[in-house]
Parts: sequence; structure tokens; C-alpha cells
Amino acid sequence: MKSMKRTFGKCMVLAVMALCLSACEKSSIAELEEQGQGTALLEVYTRTTNAGEEATVSYPVSVYVFSGEKCVALQTITSAAQALNILLTEGNYTVLTIGGATSENYVLPSKSEATPDMSLVLKEGKSHGDLMMAKNLVVLKDGQTNSLSVTLERKVALLQSVLMENIPSSATEVTLTLSPLWTSMAGIEYAGAEGQTTVALTKQEDGKTWSFTGEKYLLPPSGAVMTVKVRIVKPNGTTTYTYNIDETVEAGDKLNISSTYTGSLEVTMTGTIAGDAWKSEKNISFEFNEEGGQTVENPDDTPEGGNPSDENDDVVIGTIPTVGSTYQTCYVLSVTEKEGISEVLLLSPTQQTVLAGGETQDEAREKVEAAMAGCGVSGISGWRLMTFTEAEVVCQSNAPNLQSGSNHRYLLEENGVVKAATFGSGTVTKAQSFASTNLLRPVTILRMKAE
Repeated sequence: MKSMKRTFGKCMVLAVMALCLSACEKSSIAELEEQGQGTALLEVYTRTTNAGEEATVSYPVSVYVFSGEKCVALQTITSAAQALNILLTEGNYTVLTIGGATSENYVLPSKSEATPDMSLVLKEGKSHGDLMMAKNLVVLKDGQTNSLSVTLERKVALLQSVLMENIPSSATEVTLTLSPLWTSMAGIEYAGAEGQTTVALTKQEDGKTWSFTGEKYLLPPSGAVMTVKVRIVKPNGTTTYTYNIDETVEAGDKLNISSTYTGSLEVTMTGTIAGDAWKSEKNISFEFNEEGGQTVENPDDTPEGGNPSDENDDVVIGTIPTVGSTYQTCYVLSVTEKEGISEVLLLSPTQQTVLAGGETQDEAREKVEAAMAGCGVSGISGWRLMTFTEAEVVCQSNAPNLQSGSNHRYLLEENGVVKAATFGSGTVTKAQSFASTNLLRPVTILRMKAE
């Protein structure tokens, strides 16, 4: 058993200071956010500090300034040499700073959309960067230049290497999945508790070693226990091993995971978690074998970004319906053949509004689960929210009673998070918040075999 170490401790600093720039810093006046009204100056600049080791800041840094719930200033700092000067009226302000998030990867609210507890989520198909955040209160005095010191906190962990040895040479695919992870931010707090991240490993020249090296940033685990799932695909089937890690994994940790396949039904895993000299050092060790894990032969695996299907366990014998037809009043969205079994994706004939608007994630999920039975069909089980991919199929179908346009949004689930999506002309657009017009219309998969 190898030891797993984690040292973590280095913090990122964003300084807000008054009229004091060092020789290596350049000052640039930003556009005034309150034209003709401001009498208090807030000067913002970034620099790195030395505390044993040089700290770094993830650029660009977005600076949101709020008066109550209203965003009155939004500026961007792109380097340590840049400074911002923001002229505001006297009063109390909340300053929210976000480092390492760009509009390419994240849905960054505009000035008119932003709130102190605004959501920050990844765009579809994008990956996290080295995300850092902070929130501070500042009191600005009339006719004065005001200063504030802000410490940016890293909000992500880093999976930097995975090594799996002695994998059967017949394996054609090996993946590793970590879950449950947070999926988004609400202000500087984590949100969306059922996410996951998956990395595909690369087969090495010896045919038995699979590895991943690189930088895979991820939000930390949303629970006390993180699950590692190792999936090995071979010509005769797929085997998945799971193991629960009780050790704490936090933002600021670097993860190096190594494992050895020791038999047809056993995996022993050791690894290290090393903080980048940011905080104190902690040694963690664990073993991974059948007693600590779970093996599933030929599972219906869920890809990253999808949701587990609650499909019916029993196989129904009968005439396979065609796409676009109805089966027991349910609309048939798709029919997929898998090893002699037809998986029929069904859309409930019933839809209903279940939200009042403005619910939190937990409140929305509770209301959806309570209302799910009311949209089901007798004799057919496994009803659930549609995934984003399934929502695109629904949107492009001719299913009866479908609503489209911004006034009607269907509820779906992505990475374990309940979301609302607008159905347009064959396209699906995810919304940023819940509304009273959101519609619940569940789907299920019926497994069938022809007579």
C-alpha cells in the first residue's frame, strides 16, 4: 500500500489599494460606472506576493461591484501590471472577484444580470480552468480614495495523473470517473451536488499499462465520501469497479492516482494527493479491492454529462413500436437495438407545471420528485427527467402538446442538476433560473423483445 500525500497551502492575492502603485505596476483609468455621480474612488490592482514561495493569480480577473443586489460596476483585470479606478457614490458595496473564468468556458453574467450570489456554470462541453474567487464588503467614503485587500481562494482541485498497470491486454477502453462533485458556483459557494468527471486513459506500448497525464481541473467532492469508478471494456464485456474514498479531498489538492489490476475480480489501488505547497501536509493511504468495491458485468454505463437511466429491469415481449408512433399513450422518441433487446425511449403524454419560480436546486428537485408520479403511465415504470441529449430528440420530434418559446421551458437533468430549457426551432437552450412556466414531462426507457 502506497501512501497518499496532500500538502496544500498557497493562496492567491488580489489587492485593492489606494493611490499606491509599485514601479512594476501600470495604472489605467476605467470608464466611470456612475457618470457624473461618483465622488468616492475605488482603485483595484493585482500583484503577486512572496510568502516563502511566489503566489500566482489566475487571469483574467472579473471584478463585480454591487450596491445591494444591483451590479453597479463590472471591470476586468488581465495582468498584474494593470490597475482599475472605479468612481462610485458613497455607500456600502459588495465586491465579488472571479479569477480564471473566461466567457469561452463559463456562462459569465453580464452587469445587468449579475447578483452577489449569481450562478457560475460551465458551458456545454467545456472544462474547468484554475478557478479562484472571493467576496468582500467595502465602505466607500465621500471624496476619498478607498482601499480593500482581497484574498482569492482557489475553488478547484487538479487531477494531474492516473496510472493503471497490469490491465488485461484484451482491454480496448479504460476510463476513470470521480463522483459526486459540485457542478457550479452560487456566489462563492458550491452548488449542484451530483456531478462527476470522467477521464479516458491511453494504452501504452506494453499493452497492459493505461495512463492519463495532463491538467483536469474539477470542483471538489460534494459529500464526505468520493467514489472512484474504474471501467474496463473488453471484447467479452465491460466490468466496472467502484471504491469509496473516505479521506477528505478539497479545493487546492493535486490528485495523482495509481492502481494495479491483480486478478479477474480484484483491483488494488494506491495513490497520492499532493497539495501544491499551499497548506499543511497530510498523508492518506487506502487499498482498493473487491471487499471495498462493487463489480458490475456489462452495465449500462452513463457518459460524462449524462444521467443514470432508470429503465425497467424486465423485458417486455411484444411488437416493437416504431419511432413517431405511440405505445400505451406514450410517444415513441427512439428505438435502439442492444444485443437482441430493443430499448424504446418513451415520452409521457402528460406534462404539468411544478415550480413557482426562483426555487433553489434542492427545492426544485423535491418538487419534481413529488410530482413525477402524476406524469407516469400505469404499467410503465422508471420515469425520470430527460437528459439534455434526450431533450434535443424531444424538441425535434412531432410529439403532441409540446410547448416552444421562452414562455415555456421543459425541465431536464444534467450532471445530477435540475435545469430548465427552452425549446426553439429544433434547438434546446438552457435557462439560468427556474420559472413558474417550467414544465415537467418525464421520459423512460422500455426494454422490449419481439414476439
